[in-house]
Amino acid sequence: MDHLKSSFDAFFKSEAKVAALKGSWGVGKTYFWDAYVSDRISQKNLNQIAYSYISLFGKTSLGDVKKSLFHSAKAISSDSEIDNAFDNEFTKSSNLINKVPWIKGGVNKTHSKTPLLSWFTKNVQNIPAIGKFSDVITRFEYSLVNNYVICFDDLERKGSSLSVREIMGLIDELALRKNCKIVLIFNESSLDEKSDKKEFDSYREKVVDIELNHDPSCLDNLKLVFKEDRSQLSTIEELVRELNIKNIRVLKKIKWVIDSFDCFFEGKHQKIKEEFLVHGIILCWAYFIHDEELSFNELKKQLNENSWMSFIAEEDNDKTPGEIRYSTIASNLNLSFSKFDRHIIYYLEHGFIQKNDLIETISDLTKNIEVQLVSSKLKKAWGIYSESFSDNLDEFKSALRVVLYEDISKLDLSSFSSAINILEDFGDDISKYVIDYTEMHKESLKKIDPYDSWDMDRLKNSSLRKSIEELHNKSKNLNLDEVSEKIAVNKGWASEDTDFLASLNKNDFYTWMKSNPSKLTKKIRGGLLTFKNLNTSNENDRAKYQKITTNVIDALKDISNESSLNKKRVKYIYGVEWLAS
Repeated sequence: MDHLKSSFDAFFKSEAKVAALKGSWGVGKTYFWDAYVSDRISQKNLNQIAYSYISLFGKTSLGDVKKSLFHSAKAISSDSEIDNAFDNEFTKSSNLINKVPWIKGGVNKTHSKTPLLSWFTKNVQNIPAIGKFSDVITRFEYSLVNNYVICFDDLERKGSSLSVREIMGLIDELALRKNCKIVLIFNESSLDEKSDKKEFDSYREKVVDIELNHDPSCLDNLKLVFKEDRSQLSTIEELVRELNIKNIRVLKKIKWVIDSFDCFFEGKHQKIKEEFLVHGIILCWAYFIHDEELSFNELKKQLNENSWMSFIAEEDNDKTPGEIRYSTIASNLNLSFSKFDRHIIYYLEHGFIQKNDLIETISDLTKNIEVQLVSSKLKKAWGIYSESFSDNLDEFKSALRVVLYEDISKLDLSSFSSAINILEDFGDDISKYVIDYTEMHKESLKKIDPYDSWDMDRLKNSSLRKSIEELHNKSKNLNLDEVSEKIAVNKGWASEDTDFLASLNKNDFYTWMKSNPSKLTKKIRGGLLTFKNLNTSNENDRAKYQKITTNVIDALKDISNESSLNKKRVKYIYGVEWLAS
């Protein structure tokens, strides 16, 4: 910000009267100016007698603006200097003052050595029938505005009934006739093109002496907000740069969110803190910035459904604008689903932290910190793919295979799914990985509801989805005997029944048949073999029915081969004739 400071230093030394400070919304124009003018006032480094800050936000009349100039004034000179300035104005305005009954004959005695331009305001509060003299009062107050530093802020947000032409006229009068230094702060791109922008352009050459553009870097504003030394500052800086966050108000809100959660991470592993920071910053960005392509709701959806590895083999032509925006950010930041997402989202939308739930999440993550460390191995493997144009496909695939071979027990579901998707896209057989992963993680995978789960929505691999569905069905209190009887008696079934039966193999049916359950004939003929000749237009159901029928008949064939008696039973009772090869 040194160049801006130097420019304003030169402005106050020069004959120039009006400076315009421009910049995008929220980049810290007012923040900079407040710091600058406060510093000069504290050092008594200004020649003017008073400072007034006027926000034009919502102002509807020039009279309101003029009145604010006097009432918002703060002294920046000594009492004697202010007294002298008042004396001059009282002398110049004697005819006007003599028309105010409570001032006649006593001006000098009353106002002498009055502090901070407040004499007139204090007297006005005790005036009866003040409305009668309101215009005189306003004019008198305005007459005292001389040799001020005045900041007019939020030009683009003024009331519709107050024109830019009126404001520029007032500024011109204050500068030329009242010896004031004026700073006008606004976002030029937000001025209405048809009226405000046109009026400003017609007056800018005549009124404005210098124009300064405030365009700080992300790092400039980051340092202003995060002044204290933070161990996570490098992570915050990376995110702020990637998302191009310059808005001081948004940066303050990000800091507010980080500070609100900070106490929960005391003594926790650095990786856990960093994961929270990454997701906290990107969710805050989407919530407060309102990106046109990637809305907050779209970001929530993408975080839930797609990891940083999900878009590798997809063409941009197949993506929505939100997916393209997310895929770029996710790839650059290695972004995946986090258990912190729901806590951060809840805090942003409701304003408070669900403390016990958050503590449990942090505890779970602490126990599984090795998963985070394995994730970093995947990121290194991803770097082989993303950080060069070398012909290194074999090296890339080999790095993924090493992670799957050495750390498959520590991989979270999202990372494992993305890794096997990539290998499968490049022609690898991933079936062994799916079997191993399912077996090692079966207890946690059993808890996933394959029909209503965010986790399942993120899985693109059909083999993995199927394995989880089978685990889910086997983990339920369904058993073959009860399901077969239910179908035989009710002549109907639920989708979970057929899913369960389709998850079984020939040996499961064989073992059950050989256990000699009660009502065996009814359960097989009226239950399991119901699907033998059943037609359906649903391809998925048709495949399940075919699988159930095939496994039941194969089990019966195995039994028929055991003895001539069983061969007759299978042939005449169940209609399955089978000659052993």
